Amino acid sequence: MISENEAEEIKEKLISHIESTFSPEQADSAINQINSMNLEQLENFLVKNNLVKNSEEESEDETGNCIFCAIASEKINSVKIDENENAVAVLDINPVSRGHVLVIPKTHGNAEGREIMSLAKKISKKLKEKFSPRNVEIVKSKMFGHEVINVIPVYENENLRSKRKSARTDELEEIKEELEKEIPKKEPKIIERMDEFSWLPKRIP
Repeated sequence: MISENEAEEIKEKLISHIESTFSPEQADSAINQINSMNLEQLENFLVKNNLVKNSEEESEDETGNCIFCAIASEKINSVKIDENENAVAVLDINPVSRGHVLVIPKTHGNAEGREIMSLAKKISKKLKEKFSPRNVEIVKSKMFGHEVINVIPVYENENLRSKRKSARTDELEEIKEELEKEIPKKEPKIIERMDEFSWLPKRIP
């Protein structure tokens, strides 16, 4: 059985997905249905839609109930901005700030290893270059037994506990496009060198 905290986050992600893909008429009905679900109903909904496995199908680990494993394996749609052999970087659909990225290990468990942190640092550098935040926080969090790395641009005083806002898919795609744009290289300034003594009057023989 999923916990109340896990259920709340799952509902937020489902609602964000509904708002970005359903028509307004369909979205209202679907959102009301999601919000009215108790823990058992929500878990049954996830199993029915192949987002998690039921208890009889689960292996000894927790991957069957892990939404992050589903994102990493592309069973759940996401806006991916980068990846390497060990991790994938996606834009959070419930960000605390513009450009909030989740670096998700492809293997269920802890976010350990040089390649995983290397991807987080690469994303942090790109966010600094593109969006000029005051700082970029790199913070680990864990859910469903799967640790992820949050890369959070700090424009004011945002942090992992800040209030989240749902982001539409088109908004996330715009952020992705900005991150993928090449930064124009600045041409070096050419300063014409003046003769050191050009200000002196010409010598008359």
